[in-house]
Amino acid sequence: MNFYNTYKSRYHFSLNFYSIFLLVTFIPDFTGLSSSLFTNGIWLVRAIMAFWLIDKSKMKVFILRWEEKLFLLVAFIYFLNISIDVFLQNYPIGIGNPIDLIGFFLSILVAFSFRYDYSFTSRSSYFYFLITLSIGLVLAFFLSEPSPPPLVGRYDANSTVNTINYGKSGCALAIVAIYGIINFRFKYSKIIYIVLLLLGIISIMRAGTRSPVVILIVVVAFYFLSKYSFIKGFIVVCCTSLVLWFSMGVIIQLSEMIGSDIVTRLLASIESGDTSGRDEIYLNVINHIKDSPVFGSFYLISSGLGKGFYPHNFFLEAFMTTGFFGGIPFVFMVTLSIIRSFQILRQKHIAGWIVLLFLQALLNGMFSSTLYSAEDFWGLCFLVLSINLIEKNKSLIN
Repeated sequence: MNFYNTYKSRYHFSLNFYSIFLLVTFIPDFTGLSSSLFTNGIWLVRAIMAFWLIDKSKMKVFILRWEEKLFLLVAFIYFLNISIDVFLQNYPIGIGNPIDLIGFFLSILVAFSFRYDYSFTSRSSYFYFLITLSIGLVLAFFLSEPSPPPLVGRYDANSTVNTINYGKSGCALAIVAIYGIINFRFKYSKIIYIVLLLLGIISIMRAGTRSPVVILIVVVAFYFLSKYSFIKGFIVVCCTSLVLWFSMGVIIQLSEMIGSDIVTRLLASIESGDTSGRDEIYLNVINHIKDSPVFGSFYLISSGLGKGFYPHNFFLEAFMTTGFFGGIPFVFMVTLSIIRSFQILRQKHIAGWIVLLFLQALLNGMFSSTLYSAEDFWGLCFLVLSINLIEKNKSLIN
């Protein structure tokens, strides 16, 4: 096997999603060098490798299925709107940055490098991702530092990876570990997967962010309901919920042992409806959408609560940035990708573990991510939409 095929089947996924980035961003803490040197460096490597894969691909890049054309239409509308905001409005509200536009362009470039190929979803790609992400989270467990006040009980992985991304990485590990328990078995696999699942859960606890907990529960429930018949899937979900309920005491003790306040924050959400102010931000964004309903206003909140920041919700961001002109195609694209995800998992397709990570990225966008920097969402969405379910050769889990 030449390097091209080896790279695709083992390294490319990890280079672009979570794990390699987590490992590389520990280097500045050890060397004292600037973290931007490494974050910009890894983006440069990603861009070079993406161009290389696109150039080497035997598939004709411009022959697209209608689902892929929809994706590119949505991406083009969003890119055009950010370009207008950055270059033509001359920062009238003192916010916005050409780097955001460049970051979004690179995300679409990476997405094109993942235009469907069975190599990216292989067992080798899965295990390399699992191993490198686990190593990164183990390093984070021992080397991370508590976040400064008022983020008491929350931890950053390193000087580059913030609390939110730290929790997201832990959630990704928990998801792929659960998938591995069911589909990719080997000697002592159950023990190893359970240990990695616990590592992912502990990482979520140390991060202290609530959204990964909700995302993990929803993604796993979606997986069980799609993998099995509705009745069997419902029974599995209920049994899993009961196990979780009866394990609550152990979970609380574990969170207290590692100094996490995540249980307290979750209880506050349930008992008092604490949303960390997101409901007020959403209301402000909705008002902006009402002011410019057809073509949108600005890709960041231009005034009021949350000015200069993103809406913390993909759907609101799409309508605020592009109006109904781009928002409606975005909703259609996301709906289609969810339906396609269900079909892929129902078929026991080998890309199932990547589908679960796409669902994680999508749900994360409902709480704490932004479209212009959501490389995982755009890349994995394009991959999901590009999968041809009619082609079954070598596509099913053995």
